Amino acid sequence: MNHTKLRVGALAAVAFTVAAVACTKDSVDVLSPTPAANAIFQRYVALGNSITAGYQSSGINDSTQRESYARLVAQQMHTGYVYPQLVNPGCPPPIANFLTRIRTSGDTVSNSCKLRNPATTLRIQNNVAVPGATSFDPTASTTTASNILTQLFLGGETQVQRALDAKPTFVSVWIGNNDVLDAATKGVAVKTTALNTAGITDTTTFRANYKKMVDQLKAQPDLKGILIGVVNVTAIPALFPAESLLTNPTFKAKFDAIAGSATTVLANCVGSHALISYGIAGQIRAGTFPALISCQKNVPAAPVGDYFVLDSTEQRIFNTDIARYNSYIANKADSAGFAYLDPNPLLYALRANGAIPTLPDFTNGTAPFGTYISLDGAHPTGKTHCLAANAIIAAINLKYQTTLAPVTIDANGKCGA
Repeated sequence: MNHTKLRVGALAAVAFTVAAVACTKDSVDVLSPTPAANAIFQRYVALGNSITAGYQSSGINDSTQRESYARLVAQQMHTGYVYPQLVNPGCPPPIANFLTRIRTSGDTVSNSCKLRNPATTLRIQNNVAVPGATSFDPTASTTTASNILTQLFLGGETQVQRALDAKPTFVSVWIGNNDVLDAATKGVAVKTTALNTAGITDTTTFRANYKKMVDQLKAQPDLKGILIGVVNVTAIPALFPAESLLTNPTFKAKFDAIAGSATTVLANCVGSHALISYGIAGQIRAGTFPALISCQKNVPAAPVGDYFVLDSTEQRIFNTDIARYNSYIANKADSAGFAYLDPNPLLYALRANGAIPTLPDFTNGTAPFGTYISLDGAHPTGKTHCLAANAIIAAINLKYQTTLAPVTIDANGKCGA
């Protein structure tokens, strides 16, 4: 079984870097299944959070929903696929320009929300993922992470209940990123009211939450599926090396421009290996934080400490807990008879070949984090969903000896959607 997991990781890395030269089109919904590629794919349901739902650039709408890897996988399965289609420009509309913060709605309002297409509200869904969901959410109808999309997408049910309504024969589950993402982007590992973050979900609680979810799903007889691990959030491009602000004057000038002020970076950042969250720029611009960055805590000259900075100790905490999450998820997949995919080789491959830059380009309004990560610095673009879909398909084929065809990808990294 360990050998299988190693092969899946290798296949994932290959799937993430290889591009085919073809492209297909499809309608907004795969409303009616054709004969399934295999009997286990007759009814597919995807559970998860923002990535699965199709959230990009701090927003979600029908266009981004259609780019979800879940839809691409469903197409290759030849199964029916209905998602909670949002009326454009979305809820909230995604950011269209990183520099101006203009959204697809044509304004900068971040809390505007168009509702669902009424034609999809009463139908059985094949995608029940909700942006913001943590490991607490799939089995609870209301949690601290609940938001307007929780109600719009689930109608008072839990993700698991909504999934079981479809009587699935196959499920994919990608949950857990939000148990660490908010804490990482705010530069903390523990709960703090100062930044309104719950910190990292402790591993004991995470395991209990995850077990409850899988156990409830397994109430569906003969269910097959794939569990996807948690992304190492310290590797997302929203976090960049602190020392670059001292050693790269060009980059420092770009950072200061989005911060709206010349910033002072203390010498304690030299050799610190600390990571800076670009979110601190917004805090400085708003006047919430002084234009002063420290890579250490408890420095009198830096009254806000090292918020929005992950020092090397905090990075080790995140890396350790994420590794523990993923070890548990892999073992849970084994015990449930499911496939498992570690998504991190995908992220690392893109960083290694420069497709995800180490330093964001804060003067680029359309692709500051490269073309594989959207304008919020954390969520994948459609190009990454194409690659993720193929990594998932490879893992499924390896586990179940099926022959799902990979998604076709053109020379620009885009695929049929």
